[in-house]
Amino acid sequence: MFEVSENTERLAPVERFGFITVVEVPELGFAGGMLVVSPCGRPIEFHCTPPVAENRTQKILYGQTYRGFLFCDQIASSIFEKSKARPQLLITDRCELLALDKIARTPVVMLCSPEQAENRIAGFDVGGEQVISQIDDAQLLSSVKFACGEFNKSLPLVEPFERIRLAIEEAQAVAR
Repeated sequence: MFEVSENTERLAPVERFGFITVVEVPELGFAGGMLVVSPCGRPIEFHCTPPVAENRTQKILYGQTYRGFLFCDQIASSIFEKSKARPQLLITDRCELLALDKIARTPVVMLCSPEQAENRIAGFDVGGEQVISQIDDAQLLSSVKFACGEFNKSLPLVEPFERIRLAIEEAQAVAR
């Protein structure tokens, strides 16, 4: 979690960034992956799930909230629970995973298109990428923005998502 540093107004630097997403695996369902990296983008830990098939009964019962339940409560929360190197900041590219902040008890932000940025409490730009969140604490949001900017000096924020997708594809190829 972010901690206030002595003698500064900024919060302590982030040492572990978590990039988390869910991808569709054709004919099998959805698989999630989380890559925890250092501030310069080097891997610390990686976890992925086997594909989770959609459940028709749950889909009916959950209605429009089904994807949020599947992606956040079932897939992403199980990944986060396995993590030993807990990220201090989670970055996702799926709006359904913004609610992970309640499970993970760590700030979560999402990289998004300008259309997705509507109806969010807070947003900012990092290296040409739009970042949104539901963080309503100004100091925490400022710290998150600073951390994202510092990470972006080493790598674009979108880059780890490509590594996650490729690693999930590789895991599925090995499993077949």
